[in-house]
Amino acid sequence: MKPINAYELKKSYQVFVLNFVFLLLFAVLCVYFYFKTSAHEYDLLSAKVKETEKLISLRKEINKNFDIALLRFRELSTFTVTNSEEMNRQAVMLTDIRDANVKIKSLVKENREPTPSFMLYDKLSDNVATMAGIQDSLSITGYQIETLKDQLKSCLKNNRAAEIKINRGR
Repeated sequence: MKPINAYELKKSYQVFVLNFVFLLLFAVLCVYFYFKTSAHEYDLLSAKVKETEKLISLRKEINKNFDIALLRFRELSTFTVTNSEEMNRQAVMLTDIRDANVKIKSLVKENREPTPSFMLYDKLSDNVATMAGIQDSLSITGYQIETLKDQLKSCLKNNRAAEIKINRGR
């Protein structure tokens, strides 16, 4: 066994201290990056949450407008008598449906990402517009039919009155 001289002992201590300092710096650097990464992940998650909340509120607003349109369609289906007051109420309801549909269209166009659900909202909105047009045509046609019925009744009444006058004159 050879005794270790002071030079080798000093060199060994220096290498040990140098390795220890590098290891300590590496550990501190790892801890720093660990917390830095978690802070960055938190920022990314916060941005994703804000985006998701925005989409949720947008979908709620779209669903609310679809519910308004559905409610108005149900109210329109209850009309049975055709008169001017009812026609005015139908026109107001059709205007409400069209307004809700315009809001839906604008909300769908606000969304920048073409997701399948927003494409479905767009198609449903087109269908609501078509249904509103058909309902408007039906109500106008119903009013025209009622008007023609009234005219026909009046004509029949006049014909009967004329027939009675002609029969009395013979």
